[in-house]
Amino acid sequence: MFGSKKKKKQPIPTVQPAASISQDTVKLDDMSLTITPGDGSVLRLGNAQHQGRRPYQEDSCGYSNLSDTVLTSQKGVLAVLADGMGGLSKGKEVSTAVVRGMIDYFNQHNTVCSGGSDLLNRAETVNDEICRKYCPSGRVESGSTLVCAQIFNHRLHWLCVGDSRLYLCRGEMMYQINEDHDYLNQLLQEAILEDGSVSEAFSDPQKDVLVRCMGNRDLSFADASSDGLKLQNGDKLLLCSDGVYNALPLQTINTLMKLPPQSAAQCIADAVVAQKIRSQDNLTIVIIQYN
Repeated sequence: MFGSKKKKKQPIPTVQPAASISQDTVKLDDMSLTITPGDGSVLRLGNAQHQGRRPYQEDSCGYSNLSDTVLTSQKGVLAVLADGMGGLSKGKEVSTAVVRGMIDYFNQHNTVCSGGSDLLNRAETVNDEICRKYCPSGRVESGSTLVCAQIFNHRLHWLCVGDSRLYLCRGEMMYQINEDHDYLNQLLQEAILEDGSVSEAFSDPQKDVLVRCMGNRDLSFADASSDGLKLQNGDKLLLCSDGVYNALPLQTINTLMKLPPQSAAQCIADAVVAQKIRSQDNLTIVIIQYN
């Protein structure tokens, strides 16, 4: 285990139906960015960040070059989010390097990126650079999570490392696409395979510690899509750091995801801040709507 940046989590289901939304919640001045990649689809994007009650903002996020029509027609759109590990050193530097390393590669016209395996190949190169610069001893001295979502030819491709999450909102339901790489999941797997205690896993004081991250030399554990997921009209994707899903019930997030992307992102951030959690972590939200 590498280190913890978290407050205690509550075991929350990963699928929740959306509730109705009040008209008072809807922001009429939605500023979602709209692009047409060239495959007949229309994408609307939104994002929001807040420092929470931490001394520094160690989350980073970004999109590929959305104004390059050649790039969007050849590779689609890439969204990247990284949460620097606050329990270790230089979390912001690492998360920034991770996001920049993924996007810079994607933005080059002479590089190939058509799915999860290509994203993983690039992440391994970025991770090697992180390890050389920030973890020269071989130990994980600095680290970051990583979530990449590529929309290309009407499909979602992804790569995830750590416990930042990728959700799909389809119809009234919200599904977590990736697996959390934390000690709790490891304990739960051990409990299932060895007939152990699930309740003891949830009560373990180390359950929130990351067991996988960028900065660990071995990325064979990364959660990468093989063939991707065919998107349906109206699907929405949510990339978020744990400062979001640890603060709000998933049903609340799912309800706010009914709003246009930029309004949804800002309302989710506002809802987190309104909780006034004493140890509120950094929070970052990236939303993409597919039509």
